[in-house]
Amino acid sequence: MPETGLSVPIVTDHAVLRFIEHVHGIDTDAIRLIIANRCEAGVRYGASAVVADGMRFILRGDAVVTCNSRHWLPRTPGKGER
Repeated sequence: MPETGLSVPIVTDHAVLRFIEHVHGIDTDAIRLIIANRCEAGVRYGASAVVADGMRFILRGDAVVTCNSRHWLPRTPGKGER
């Protein structure tokens, strides 16, 4: 097989998730259920985020799209905002 010239592989989030599930035995379905339970009321009432368990869960419609530490830095206002 010829070399591609790439030296470091790109590892997708999907690959990381499967590795965590299979190698470390993490039950991602259980984690998904915990997150869904924490965010249920926020989705029902149209919130854009829910803060629970020290995390800020970002919502888009009926989906939890990401989460980050509750101790996030405030956003710096853009040009013309104040």
